[in-house]
Amino acid sequence: MPASTVLAAPVLATTGVDWSQVHAVKLLGVALGGLILLWAIRRMFGGK
Repeated sequence: MPASTVLAAPVLATTGVDWSQVHAVKLLGVALGGLILLWAIRRMFGGK
């Protein structure tokens, strides 16, 4: 198994995590990051 695969495998995999919740939190983070990025770009160009 390549080292990158080992590093990419979450430590939580052995603790019985509900992966649907993990993916929901990831999507929430991506959406929030996108909103902040849009806000920052609009602000940079003089928007409110």
